[in-house]
Amino acid sequence: MADTNGGRGNPGMSGPVRAEADRPTVESLASIGPAAAPAAADAGDCGEHPGIVIRQGPTGPRAALCDGPDVWEVIVAMHAVHDEDPARQGERLRSELCIVTGLTVVQVSAVLDYYAAYPKDVDERIAANDEAAQRAQRPPAVGGLPAG
Repeated sequence: MADTNGGRGNPGMSGPVRAEADRPTVESLASIGPAAAPAAADAGDCGEHPGIVIRQGPTGPRAALCDGPDVWEVIVAMHAVHDEDPARQGERLRSELCIVTGLTVVQVSAVLDYYAAYPKDVDERIAANDEAAQRAQRPPAVGGLPAG
C-alpha cells in the first residue's frame, strides 16, 4: 500500500471504536506506573482519553495530543529513552521523556495512559512508519521507482 502521509504508515487504527472488552492489558507499561490523577484532570476533556484527540489523515485516524504531536511519535521517543538506559523506568523514564520531547508531565501522562489502553494500535502505527522509512531508503529500481 502506498504511503501518503510523510512516512507515518497506515496501521488501520481502530482503538477509539474498539469495544471495552477488547482492550488489551497494560502489562507492557507496568514499569512506567499510573499517571498522576492531577495530570489527567488538568489535561482537558478531549474525549474518552483526556488530552487526546483522534486526527483524521490520508492514512486513517491517529491519536494525538490535543496540543501536541501524535501519540506514536512520543512513544517512539519513550522507546529510545528506555533503550539508551534500560534501568530508567517509572518516574525517571517519565521525567526524561518530558525533557527529551519538551512536553509537560500532563501531556506525557496523557500519552502513556492512551498507550496503556491501545498499545497494539500505537505499535502498529510505529511499525508501519518504520517500514515506510525503510522503503524510502531503498535505492531506486529501473525506471526510477523504489525497489520492493
